[in-house]
Amino acid sequence: MTATAMTSTGHAVSDAPWLDAHFQAALPEYEDALRFVGVQAGWTVLDAGCGSGGYVPMICDQVGPTGKVSALDLAPENVAQVEGLVRGGHCRAPVEGRVGSLLDLPYPEATFDALWCANVVQYLTPAEFVRAMAEFRRVTRPGGIVAVKDSDRTLLQVRPIDPAVHARVTWAWREKAAKTGPLGSWCGPMLAPFFREAGLVNIERRSWLVERWAPPSPATRAFLTMALRYGAKQAEEHGLSMEDRNVLMAAAANPDRILDDPDFCFREAFVVTKGRVPA
Repeated sequence: MTATAMTSTGHAVSDAPWLDAHFQAALPEYEDALRFVGVQAGWTVLDAGCGSGGYVPMICDQVGPTGKVSALDLAPENVAQVEGLVRGGHCRAPVEGRVGSLLDLPYPEATFDALWCANVVQYLTPAEFVRAMAEFRRVTRPGGIVAVKDSDRTLLQVRPIDPAVHARVTWAWREKAAKTGPLGSWCGPMLAPFFREAGLVNIERRSWLVERWAPPSPATRAFLTMALRYGAKQAEEHGLSMEDRNVLMAAAANPDRILDDPDFCFREAFVVTKGRVPA
């Protein structure tokens, strides 16, 4: 994995090793979030921005063999990962993988009963997300569901690192994003106004706290080993003080010191916003 875990899209932390490790570390909460959407057997569902396909087998389980899943991603290598899942027999429903953009979905109107989009919005500007939401509504049938999951990085903690260090990284990142445009990995709680602007109704929001205490599971350990290295790079990129950078660089250089601490605790949060296309 590269330092920023990029795909061919140029998006950081979006390649298969990062996504798969993160998915396994938070699997129970992610499964519950997908159940919250309310996908039914026999439905046709789009995973818009499917990444390496972690959610695709889960959506297949929900729709069953009489349903259908379409998996779309901007990165061809991620679509190839999904196709590998299909060949490996991990999907109980028919799956179509396609390369494409959320800003111009390659599907006719009212194709899907539900649309799921996880951790992609953070890479879009507000104007781009307005356009994406218009596309989400266009390809979802009247009465169908649009659901968007994204992070709330403001609650990130990896103790025994002082939580204030991560908070300073987040706020420095937000100040930079305010100039360059992306909604960012703290946008999860901020998405309902976009749903209303797109004309969706029956809007609901729910948040999940992913919390892991010592001792960390192998999945948590694998993900945080990568995440601590990424955090040190963020501190450098966003101009934190040398004191904060040294804290995060020390954690990146020796993740076991953090992960084996008896007071280790990892916390992160995400929010799912869902609404319906008017009948």
